[in-house]
Amino acid sequence: MINLNKQDLLKQLSQQDYEQWSHDLMIIKRVVTEIASFKKFRDIFDSREYYYFPCYQQGRSRFRYSEVGRLYDNLRDLANDFFYAISVVRKIDRYYPLEYYPLHLRIFMDCVEAERLTRTAYDPADISPYFANRLNDCAFDIYEQIRLPENKIALKRAKERASRQKCSAEEYIDQLILHYSRLIAVRVDFGYSENADTSYELICEHLDVLLRYLREKHDGDAQVGYIWKLEYGLKKGYHLHMMIFLDGSRVQESISHGKIIANHWVDVITEGEGVAFNCNAVMQNYQRNGIGRVDYHNAAKIRDLKFACQYLTKYDEYIKLVHYGYQVNQCCDDPNQKRAFPKFNRFFGRGKLPTYIPHLGRPRRKGI
Repeated sequence: MINLNKQDLLKQLSQQDYEQWSHDLMIIKRVVTEIASFKKFRDIFDSREYYYFPCYQQGRSRFRYSEVGRLYDNLRDLANDFFYAISVVRKIDRYYPLEYYPLHLRIFMDCVEAERLTRTAYDPADISPYFANRLNDCAFDIYEQIRLPENKIALKRAKERASRQKCSAEEYIDQLILHYSRLIAVRVDFGYSENADTSYELICEHLDVLLRYLREKHDGDAQVGYIWKLEYGLKKGYHLHMMIFLDGSRVQESISHGKIIANHWVDVITEGEGVAFNCNAVMQNYQRNGIGRVDYHNAAKIRDLKFACQYLTKYDEYIKLVHYGYQVNQCCDDPNQKRAFPKFNRFFGRGKLPTYIPHLGRPRRKGI
């Protein structure tokens, strides 16, 4: 399911070049998502308009990661990004290591190739009526493809899964807040070093060991819950994002706990082959800081905590693509195409809800 040659090329990219490449992937997804949102298709390009290639190079223009999920304010901005997306298709394909493309990327690449747009020399600032029609035809093909019944079903399922996970995480946080008057939220990301030999089975085994450590060994019984998400990164492979909840009546701060947990993953669980990032060590850098101390009466902090957990509930299309042969029950003679694992159902989880204990004593009072 993985093209090892392309994966090696991708790993050789500098971090800056990889971020640029990943950003370009998201721009294509944003373009297709916008076109799919049309209630009725309308032409995007007009030969009388002036267009240009947006500058997304790092250091010259800030990446707009936060805007990828937002729709465009006008057709001209959409058209500019459409031009940009066409210009990076070949670069994306050169490094894309999986056999299967995400739905948005596959449709965009197929429609652009059908119109042979990547083989055309053009100036966005001066397009002819004929070329504008070709561009609009390509956009219409994308609109038609994304709205096919099977594709609409796939998008709906992905959206519903993300929605279910979001509701599950928020319900879990509400129950923890109801049970504990103060939580200490610790966010740690776990992965493996670049040269480590990893697999889905291995990270699931290490996840079980990590959860057992949190439940049984980390600072007595201070750990009261967790939410975790398994992802597959095109460059860094399998990795985990985890929000860990500690009882605020037993511990006072979060940074040292994040460091202890991160070190345990690296030194003990993965025996030196793992890497971990303690987000609480840099929580001042987050615009909406939902980690650290969370009191039951601080509604704004609770909202920020739920916002921080949204990343753990988003749909990860790449991990499903890695296991695509299993998901569609494909069988063939090529050993590289057979099912990767006998069981694939672990990519999101949370701890058990605390046992409900009715509050029979004095009502809660805000702490100092």
